[in-house]
Amino acid sequence: MKHARPHRFAGARGFTLVESIIVLVVLSIAAAGIISLQGNIFYGQSGNKDLEVGAQLMQECAEQILATRQQSGYSAVNTNTCNTLGNVGGFGAPCVNVTSDNAGAACPSGGTCNKVEISVSKNNCITKLTPVTLELVSY
Repeated sequence: MKHARPHRFAGARGFTLVESIIVLVVLSIAAAGIISLQGNIFYGQSGNKDLEVGAQLMQECAEQILATRQQSGYSAVNTNTCNTLGNVGGFGAPCVNVTSDNAGAACPSGGTCNKVEISVSKNNCITKLTPVTLELVSY
């Protein structure tokens, strides 16, 4: 009595153990690269968040300065105008520097001008953004 052998299709082949191991090694290297990039992506997102929070804080301070000038007058704008803002995302209150700018090119004759510079910093000035500058004119 003959034993029946399983029928093999002509040209049908499987993967060898060596081929399977090579594929696993290549996929492992690719996965390790992708995982290491994820850390950089999260770090970049954190930096972008800091830039956005700082820019919004400076914009809010600029709007408060303009509102103070409109409601209380030109002389009411001082270095303490934005002290109530801050403590957002690790940023302190914006620093406001007011200097006389009567000789500036933007100051009209007969007017009084002040240059207002708004800056914010985080972690003892480790993250510092470019300041916003306003020119206030009193006629």
